[in-house]
Amino acid sequence: MMSWPNRITVLRILLLAPFLILLLNAEERPEYRYWALGVFVLMGLCDLADGQVARRFRQETRLGRVLDPLADKLVLTVTLIVLTSASWLGPQTPYHIPLWVTVTVLSKDGIILLGVLIVHFVTNKTELGRPSVLGKAATAATFVLVLVMLVSPDAARWVKEQWLTRGLLGLGVLAAGASAAACLDYVRRGSKMLAGNGN
Repeated sequence: MMSWPNRITVLRILLLAPFLILLLNAEERPEYRYWALGVFVLMGLCDLADGQVARRFRQETRLGRVLDPLADKLVLTVTLIVLTSASWLGPQTPYHIPLWVTVTVLSKDGIILLGVLIVHFVTNKTELGRPSVLGKAATAATFVLVLVMLVSPDAARWVKEQWLTRGLLGLGVLAAGASAAACLDYVRRGSKMLAGNGN
């Protein structure tokens, strides 16, 4: 039977559909953005809960070690693509994630996936060990960037737009920088594993 941590992870993946429906209709129905924000926060809480439950009740499984990061990648990838489009709140909105941030974050995920496949082909190992601190930092920074982006239209009422755009740019730099650093770290770890097999 599927463990409770894995069920929570599957729930997080299933929540992606209503989140996207709400977000893509936020231009016509502004209140949908608040619902989308709530669903996104719920997905973040699920991400915290599945790991806590797995450790607390010793229910860590091989499926969970694959499913959890896969859910992270799926949720953040789809969300970044939508929020990079300048039209998610209408063609005149200044609140969208810069393309270079999205390209950097998604390139990291693509390179890591390619590396995992190479390591598996050569060594028969399916993972590069536990997620690194840099990897977790990159995911957390990207999550915060998305969260702030979703509340930016409301924050503009109380914060000067210049400060808000600078803050969003800073978060974008942080997410992209952490992603690039995590990517280099995973490449280093993968290279050591390959070297250990005489490659």
